[in-house]
Amino acid sequence: MAKLEELNINVVGIYTATTTIVTEPRLSNKLLISKNEKMLLGDGCYDKIMQKRMHIILYYKNKSDENSRWHIGGWIKKTLGNALVDHPIMAGRIRRDENGCLEIVANDSGVRIVEGEIALSLVEFFECKRKNNEVEGKLVSWVDVEINPQFSPLFYVQVTNFKCGGYSIGVSCSLFLVDPLFMANFLNKWAKIHRNIAYEGEVPKIPLFPILKTNNIWCSLPFSTTKKTSKTILFNILMDEKFDSSDTIFKYFVLLCLNEAESKFDYKTSTSFTLITKELNGNIKIEILSKQTLFKSPKNLKYKCTSSSIEDLGMNEIVFHNGNGPIDASLWIDCDALEGTLVEISYLCGKECGMKVNVTFPIT
Repeated sequence: MAKLEELNINVVGIYTATTTIVTEPRLSNKLLISKNEKMLLGDGCYDKIMQKRMHIILYYKNKSDENSRWHIGGWIKKTLGNALVDHPIMAGRIRRDENGCLEIVANDSGVRIVEGEIALSLVEFFECKRKNNEVEGKLVSWVDVEINPQFSPLFYVQVTNFKCGGYSIGVSCSLFLVDPLFMANFLNKWAKIHRNIAYEGEVPKIPLFPILKTNNIWCSLPFSTTKKTSKTILFNILMDEKFDSSDTIFKYFVLLCLNEAESKFDYKTSTSFTLITKELNGNIKIEILSKQTLFKSPKNLKYKCTSSSIEDLGMNEIVFHNGNGPIDASLWIDCDALEGTLVEISYLCGKECGMKVNVTFPIT
């Protein structure tokens, strides 16, 4: 069994990645929380809503030479910056506008990147994880968003180097920015950019921002997160006609998915649950819905509802170095019993009409 001090992460670098192209005009999305919702949430739960996030950890073996584990960290700032060009809001922060309302401003804080090392091999860490999966919280970074935010990043990447030469890439991102499917697609896009920029065939290029291994520990990791076990099911609903996003028909489908998820996981939601809605215009709305609320079922509406698990997202196929796919992957949404059930919905745009619904239950 590993000693407690061997599970500590020692930091060798903290830096920030921003999109490589200036966003003009700068994008901003409203974060809509009504006074009624604030009262229902209370100060403590309102603070927890601001921390709603997902975590992903990808584990990789050492590909070639001794220093290849430090190679990815040296290129992340460049390759991640390129990946953010089409998604500048992911490099944003929450702030209050001139009217005191919350909004997310694109490319206004950047993605915080942490490079660290741990005094365990991957095999030793997996043994610790098998006995207590909460140790995975050491491999992701997060600093809580303030209730009155000013400079709180919403996206973190932590590269942790193991003594065997392997490494992990830990991602933490606010649910105000992404859902699991969007993040899986974004990571695949980033990995492809990384392979094209950081390698010539199978040969690694010299990093633009090299971080050299040193025997001098710069600092201990000042922030980490505890892994809160949860279960998530993803629904995709396609309809044969379009509706305004304010139509209560969407709430009907939320409850439909919630009931199906409860049946699948043998879980019973309390009287209310938190709903995070991503509107087509980019704004995010937070509501507390009662499970007892009745919404009219759609008459003569043809629709198709399918479900999948987060294990179906293909995290094991995210490759940053050709021929070196993840040997393991973890994904969870931060959720605990005190906060209850969390539901996210986002609307489909383009030729298809419908919505995506993600239901997350805490495991008590």
